Amino acid sequence: MKKILLLSICLTALTSFGQDFWTSKATTFSELSRGLDDISIVDNNVIWAKAYDGASNTPANVRQFTRSIDGGNTWNSGYINLGTNQSFLSISSIHAFSATTAWVTAYSTNPNTVLGGIWKTTDSGATWAKQSTALFNDTSDSFTNIVYFWDATNGFAQGDPAGGYFELYTTTNGGTNWTRVPSANIPAPLTNEYGYVHNYDVSGNIIWFGTNKGRIFKSIDKGLNWTVSQSPITDFGGSTTSGSYAFKDAMNGLLVKSGTTPLLYKTINGGTTWTSVAFTGVMGGNDLAYIPGTNTAITVGSANNIYYTSYSNDNGLTWTQLTPGVQIGTLKFKDSFLGFGSGFTTSPTAGGIYKYTGTQLGINSFNAESKLAVWPNPAQNTVQFSGVDVTSVVIFDVLGKQVLSQNFTSGKTAVDVSNLKTGMYVVQASDANGAVSTVKFMKK
Repeated sequence: MKKILLLSICLTALTSFGQDFWTSKATTFSELSRGLDDISIVDNNVIWAKAYDGASNTPANVRQFTRSIDGGNTWNSGYINLGTNQSFLSISSIHAFSATTAWVTAYSTNPNTVLGGIWKTTDSGATWAKQSTALFNDTSDSFTNIVYFWDATNGFAQGDPAGGYFELYTTTNGGTNWTRVPSANIPAPLTNEYGYVHNYDVSGNIIWFGTNKGRIFKSIDKGLNWTVSQSPITDFGGSTTSGSYAFKDAMNGLLVKSGTTPLLYKTINGGTTWTSVAFTGVMGGNDLAYIPGTNTAITVGSANNIYYTSYSNDNGLTWTQLTPGVQIGTLKFKDSFLGFGSGFTTSPTAGGIYKYTGTQLGINSFNAESKLAVWPNPAQNTVQFSGVDVTSVVIFDVLGKQVLSQNFTSGKTAVDVSNLKTGMYVVQASDANGAVSTVKFMKK
């Protein structure tokens, strides 16, 4: 169906490219040219992704996922069993909470036989159970696009207009019970308006999704109430020009309009209005990702069938194009150290996903005026933090390798670093609202 965003096909792969920006990893699908079009990063170790058929312009109905529990270095693939008549169901999005728990949405190609909806696994993908209270039962209009969870209990699902308004659901108990958002809470759809599969972004409690009319719907309360605004493009999945958007925080975001010469726009009011960005350098016109809370954005694109990655460390004003390599499709970054770009399998032991292994993206704080401090510095046995309400820290060495992580309770913010080697380290500290600050310290 036209509302499904398909990526163009590339059947070749290299082990690494882009000035050591990307390193190829095997997603372990037995089928050739398996691509990924939705990636869910849980934490520094656990990542899930859903597959699609990249071998044909008429893709097969793929119900597969792949999962890593070691930070994306190794992956194990599996099948998503949706039960009776699953041959009429196609996976549209995936979102994971842990190594064992994830949700997928599926839309039906034959609603008179089987309905789409939401399925959940609690055993690492071995079995999947339908969450039947998210009805999606309008056989003429229901089409399930998105599922997202803020934590183990609070979630949101988005479908196309059914019964005259967008079919949106929320849950506060992990999906055991889904409640449809009333029409009064959602701006009315335009004629023939619909959403796209896994087309959304999230910052804190805010969630956005785009439509085929170039509009962006926004909720600031986890999907309960909605506003809508017109973006600078006419269709987020158009055949000649489309677009991709990403937000670094609640107010600031970028939007790229694809085409022969990509155009870039920015918002400083959460997507209500957009203004053109006069950038320098080469920017990709395909997928766009922000490293949350930083000034760093990444795009991928192509010119004359040559694919490349570009990045900006100044909110899109200047872009650096990496040495061209193979095609990257979907982008997903957790922070300045952990990020992925989708590829295509060339064998069960080669290809499928690229892991960011470079140093180009740097380290940026969510709040440039953060008062985060680490002491003593240099440290020998223990370091402590002050200036912000730190709830967790992750420590990286100068090569970007995670060497320690710790969560805090009861106001205690001391970390034992006695086992770390002598040298410089970077601390990434998070507060209760998810904001992140960074600071360096020396281990002696």
